[in-house]
Parts: sequence; structure tokens; C-alpha cells
Amino acid sequence: MTAQDKESRQSSLYKIVTTYTSYNWAAMLIKKLLQQVGAENTAHNTPVLDRAAMSTMYEKASKRLLLFDYDGTLTPIVKTPSMAVPSKDTLRALEKLSADPKNIVYIISGRDGGFLDQHLGHLKQVGFSAEHGSFMREPGASDWTNLTETLDMSWMSEVHEIFKYYTERTTGSFVELKKSSITWHYRASDPEWGSFQCNQCLDLLQTNIAPKRPIEVLVGKKNLEVRPIAVNKGEIVKRLMYANADAEFVFCAGDDKTDEDMFRALGSLFPSGVTTATMEPPLSAALASGVEQSSLKPVQLAMPPTGVFSTTVGASSKKTLARWHVTSPYAIVESMLELLGDAPTAAEEPGEPEGKANL
Repeated sequence: MTAQDKESRQSSLYKIVTTYTSYNWAAMLIKKLLQQVGAENTAHNTPVLDRAAMSTMYEKASKRLLLFDYDGTLTPIVKTPSMAVPSKDTLRALEKLSADPKNIVYIISGRDGGFLDQHLGHLKQVGFSAEHGSFMREPGASDWTNLTETLDMSWMSEVHEIFKYYTERTTGSFVELKKSSITWHYRASDPEWGSFQCNQCLDLLQTNIAPKRPIEVLVGKKNLEVRPIAVNKGEIVKRLMYANADAEFVFCAGDDKTDEDMFRALGSLFPSGVTTATMEPPLSAALASGVEQSSLKPVQLAMPPTGVFSTTVGASSKKTLARWHVTSPYAIVESMLELLGDAPTAAEEPGEPEGKANL
């Protein structure tokens, strides 16, 4: 890099830092405080998934929602994300569940549409959400719907420049540019230096960029991701709940921070003591239909609180907004097959957390 390039980039970053105001500090603090308010939205330890209770509610329900994250949930973690392919048991479970007319099955992933098409596209009755809810494809459809078309995406070039700056300072790191999000990966970098640079970059993004742009910053395992604040996995779950208000059962499974948005969305429907719920129209429903959010009407949910099985993959001590936990992706697939009265045929393949992204 030439001295002129260095001076230009440093000047740009210095301008960002020095223009950050006390108002922005206060706005960010209030936002964080609001996220922590309310016992229902506080992370907690969880019991192991009660498969017997889940099977009972599944059998009783006349309509069911089954919503799954991909990496770390349906497949084990691997060092190379492109190698995370579904097992035969996983594909069999998804195919059989989606073939039941009572079931609505979606995979809600951080992966792009190309990857999902390649490995799961033959499952015609499965719906997909790609890039954390930025794109959707309904069951039986062939085309993807871009939910970010009407959003301001001008921030991507600014964030890209910042990520390129840190890439040059961090050997082994790289930038992954998707259609509606951008991720900086440092899993191949020196662990200590990569973590230090990540914290520096995170601080810059959270204090100088996020308060001024319609974005949120996600800290993953060995990566930082920036995405539109109006679109996330939680919004997709809200949209599916709103569109399927007559559903009486939901099994929602995920394993990382991006999946907590799904668990938060489900938990907010039934605060303590509430047995019936009326749902306001979510933003994602308006984006998908191309209408104003105010033109949509609230719906009465048929689902009882006991019909919600939000499940995280991890230890019981893991802090989560989910109600239940299992210890591995293999247990998720086992649970899916158990709902079908089937049994797994393949052995569990342990994953390697070093390669995990927000997927």
C-alpha cells in the first residue's frame, strides 16, 4: 500500500471516529438496554428437549410449523463451510416431514440461495430463507423473493472499505460479500491477533457506523457480519407465524446468536401467564407482499404456549432464549425422525467449531 493510500484510509477512518456524537452514544445505550428488558427476553439455562411431550403435541396438531437453521443444526460444524453437506438421514427427515400436508417446513439459514439450491433444492416442498431472512423461496416455488429491495443498502460500500482495511492488517482474513450482507472472516489468522483486530473493528462499527445506518453487527465464531437491521431470522419466523396463524405446533431449532432472533420472536408471543395470543403484522410480511405494514391486520394465533418447542443446539448451561436444548445436530435429526416414527441409520459425525460462521 502506498503512503498516499494509507493517508487516505486513515483520514477516512479518523473522520468517522471524530464525528461520533454523544447523541449516538446515548441512542446505542438505550437500544442495548431495551434489548435486555423483560424476563421473557432474558437468556437462561434450558432443560433437554422433551421428545415425548413434543411428539404428543405434534400428533394433536392439525397444522404444524417446522423451522430449522442449517449449519450447526441440521449439519455438524466443519472447518470448511462448503463441506457442510446434509446427511442421508437429514435429507430423509426433511423429505418425509415436508411430504405431510399438515406440515410447513422451512430452512432459515445464513447461507446464500446458491448453496441451499445446490444441496437442498431437490426438496420441492421445503421452503427456504437465505442470508438471514433477506431472501425467501416458498415451498413448491422456483424463484427467490428479495426482501431487501426496498431497503437502503448504500451502507455496504462503507462497511466493505472498513473490512478491507482490517483484512490488510490481518494475515489470513478475508471478506465475504453477499447480496444483502457482508462478513469479515479471520478463522485462518493468528488467533490472538485476529481476535484483537476483530474487537477493534467491532468497536468501530458499533460506535461509528451502526448508529447512523439501518444495520446491525453480529459477532460470530471467527467472523463479524453486518446486515440490514430490518431483516433477520426473527422477522422471518414472525412472518411465517403470521401467515400460518392456524398452526398449533412449532418446532424451531438453531445453534448460534443469529438463531436467538428466532427464539426471541417466539418467546415474545406468549409472555408469562398468557395462553392465547393476537399477533400484529410483522415488517417482513409487508416487505414480502409489497404493501404498507399499517394496511395489514392483526391475527389470532391458534397455537397454545405448550405447542412451542424452541430448541438450541448446545449444552444446558448455554445462555439462550430457547425453551429447550439438545447437545448436537444429530439429536435434532433424531427428533425429526422420531416425529415420523422413524429411526436414524447413519452415525453421528462430530463437527469442528473453528469454521463456524453465522449460518
